[in-house]
Formats: sequence, structure tokens, C-alpha cells
Amino acid sequence: MRSWKWGRYEVLVRGAEDYEAVEVPVYKSVGGPLFKTLLSSACRMDCRYCPFSRYCRVPRIAWPRGKLVRAFMAAHAMGLVGGLFLSSGLYADPERVSSDIVAVAGDVRRAGFRGYIALRLMPGTPRHLIREALSVADRVGLNLEAPTPSGFEEIAPSKGSWSLDILSPLLYAASIAGSPYRVSTQLVVGASGESDRDHLLLASRLLEAGVGVIHYSPYTPIPGTPLASKRPATPLWRVRRLYEAEALMRDYGFKLDWILDALDDEGMLPPGREPLKEVIARLNPGWFPVNPAEAGWGELVRVPGIGPRAARAIIGLRESGRALNPRILEGLLGRKRWVKARPYLDLGGART
Repeated sequence: MRSWKWGRYEVLVRGAEDYEAVEVPVYKSVGGPLFKTLLSSACRMDCRYCPFSRYCRVPRIAWPRGKLVRAFMAAHAMGLVGGLFLSSGLYADPERVSSDIVAVAGDVRRAGFRGYIALRLMPGTPRHLIREALSVADRVGLNLEAPTPSGFEEIAPSKGSWSLDILSPLLYAASIAGSPYRVSTQLVVGASGESDRDHLLLASRLLEAGVGVIHYSPYTPIPGTPLASKRPATPLWRVRRLYEAEALMRDYGFKLDWILDALDDEGMLPPGREPLKEVIARLNPGWFPVNPAEAGWGELVRVPGIGPRAARAIIGLRESGRALNPRILEGLLGRKRWVKARPYLDLGGART
């Protein structure tokens, strides 16, 4: 097996010993390279932004189930990949496709793999298959694609009901997964002409329901798709802002209203490189200054430069009876974060 680079992906090529060459895109994710592939590139859907939709002329290739399992296990044995991410085009009815995806994951487990597996199920997947998927995979998801039913209908008119076929199964998965980080979804930012407000309202609902991972993909016009001439490419900064907002709600306990206050008249988050947390801090001068000798975790994480881990560490120092002075705080936060945090802190009562 050899490989070559392709942007954020590495492509593994399995050669003549399998009687034909097979190319497998492997995503270089933060947690390590994933064997990321489609069970089949054949698709009945007419999603107006997707390069695999029935509008597009692309190779329609399907993995034989056994061959996929053998290729993945070989790549893992060689240390090329650390996990499997499997999705598919809708080449048959949704239950059949989801069943095939889950079956591959089951085969991989029976072949002895105990590492990370993520599965993307199809719209309309029944509950028994969701339960089965969670029994063999570390993470299971369904792609919402758009943050509103009307936007979904515009960009994926034949993919079923946004509420009944995708949101409902997704929320069911979250209700039985046992951990929010086991359930994920993906949205195509900018494809349906939606606002950031639409995304934030949905994100708040999903996080509250236990969907702990929301992926945002910038819309990129694909030549030959119906949407290509109607929607411009989404700038990466917009996606970055949505990820910031998601993290603030999920990891920092920020309320939705605090983030909505940062929107402009069009319902969009501000551009620029200043962290969203600092934008929100400037909009709420009444929160500050914060006394680190007395503040709770929720007050501390509002301070620019202080994250959840640092807030817990500050509270731990207080509870241990150790001195909490500027020198200690700078050492805990590091110089760069300390410079950000210092203007927002009341250190008048700090011990030296």
C-alpha cells in the first residue's frame, strides 16, 4: 500500500495484490489520520450543492464489504490510520444503506479492531439501527445540512423531512448515547442563504438535547451543481465564528442570548480575528472586574484568557489555601493569556 498527498487528505492506494487499484481518502484529523471513505458514491438524491448528487457526472464506485474491511485492517496494521469514518451515498432505500454501513462496522469489530469508528447514517434511519450503530461505533451522526426546514428543502429537496427524517433520529441517538460526544451532525454553512442566528438557535437546541459535536462546512460552489451559480463561496472566517460560538455554549456555559447580542442587524456574527469571547466581554462591561479570589467557575470563564481548565485550577488553588496573587496567576495562565485577562480582573484583595 502506498500513499500520496491531496490537500488535507492523504490518499492510500492499494495495488495489484487486490487485483485492482483502490484509492481511499484519509483525513488528517486532530486525533490522527482516519480511513474516511464512502461505502458507495452512487446516490439517488438531488442535493443541489453536492458533487455526488445525481446531477453530477462522477465515478460511481462501491466497496465490496469484505474488501473494505480488509483494506482498512491492512492500513491500520501498517500504522497508516488510527480509525474509520464511514458514510455513503444513498444508493438504495435509507434503511438498507444504514444497515450496510453498520454491518461494515460490525465486521471491523469482529476482525479485532478496538479503536475509533464513526458512522454517518442516512435520513430516515429507524431506531433499531441507531441502537445497533451505537453498539459498534464510538460516534454516530446524521447530517442536518441546513439549520432550518425551509433551507433544507431548498438545497436537498428529495432527502426527506428535516424534522422527521433527520432531526428526530438525531435527537433519539442523543437520548440513548450516554455521552454527548458520541453524537454528531454537520451543516453546510451558507448553502441555503441562512443567517448565523439560524445556526446559533439550532446549535443551542442540539447542545441542550445532548448532540455534543456540530461540524460546520463552508459552502463551496461545485461546477455542475444547480446551486453553483446562485450562492457564493462561504468565507472561512464565518465557519470559525460558528465554531467559536458552539464552544462557548458547550464548554464555557455561555448563554445563547449573550452570543445573540453580538449579531449585527442581518443576524450575522462579526468578522475579524478578535476572539468572539473578547467581543462578548466588551459588550458586557458590567461583568467585570472579576475577583479571582472569590469568583465562581462561571464568572471566571467569562474573562478573556481564562478557559475552563484554568478556571478549575484557580478554584483548586483557592481551596488548597495557596496564595492567589498576580505572579501565581501569570504562571498558571502563561504570559499571553495573562496579558488578556489582567484588565478584566480585580486583584485588589489578592494576597502577595
